[in-house]
Amino acid sequence: MGAAVIAGSGAGAAAAPEPADPVGGDSSVYEPGDPEDPALPGGPLADEPLPDEPGPQESGAQEPGPEGAVPEGSALEGAAPGGSTALEPPSELTAPLSDQDIPGAAVLRAPGEPVTPPGPLAPPDPVAPADPDRTPQAPAAAKPKLESAVTFALAQIGDPYKLGGNGPRAWDCSGLIQQAYRRAGVKLPRIAADQYRATQRITRRDLRRGDLVFWSTNGKASGVHHVAIYLGGGKYLEAPRPGKKVRISTFSYYSPNLYGRPR
Repeated sequence: MGAAVIAGSGAGAAAAPEPADPVGGDSSVYEPGDPEDPALPGGPLADEPLPDEPGPQESGAQEPGPEGAVPEGSALEGAAPGGSTALEPPSELTAPLSDQDIPGAAVLRAPGEPVTPPGPLAPPDPVAPADPDRTPQAPAAAKPKLESAVTFALAQIGDPYKLGGNGPRAWDCSGLIQQAYRRAGVKLPRIAADQYRATQRITRRDLRRGDLVFWSTNGKASGVHHVAIYLGGGKYLEAPRPGKKVRISTFSYYSPNLYGRPR
């Protein structure tokens, strides 16, 4: 019988070559359907060692480090205690922001000149009344000769109304107007509609103290049925109607619709 040669494990024995890594660089090869296949849900990643199994070791022995130390070059190097990885904040987050980092923050200024914060906003422009013709204006001074008519009318406040009354102790609306303006040297007809025809037409916006205000059912002279003296500030003096006395009223209480200036 020929002699059999037994390969020993001595120092002179040649080590069997390791098989090459499969295509793709994975450290393991799985058969389809293998429960450890990383393609299956919940399977371990191909580049992570399986639980309770040591990962592939580099050739050559490595000196053990102190307890709890992570070997240099390991994927866990830099990990925080408890398994979480400590991330260094990006350098751009710790650096102060400049004008160029904030859109629209750049201002034209000389080098080294400090940025001056904007001043307070200017107050908005006043809004004009939507209908100035319907808004009472501040009292305007009457013509000197018309002021005497206003003074006479004010002296009659409290006198009773009397249809066709021309004074001196009772008045109707047009009778009071005629007598008041006679003191100012202005001749006016006796009836309110004729008094409107005898005045200069003006708008409500143009009213001033001593002008006349009228009430008309049709907005014309033919419809005028009441007249009063304008005092300014939306107020007028009138002899209103039977049962009332000469008084001062306001536009908010009873508003006229025609306006005239004694000539």
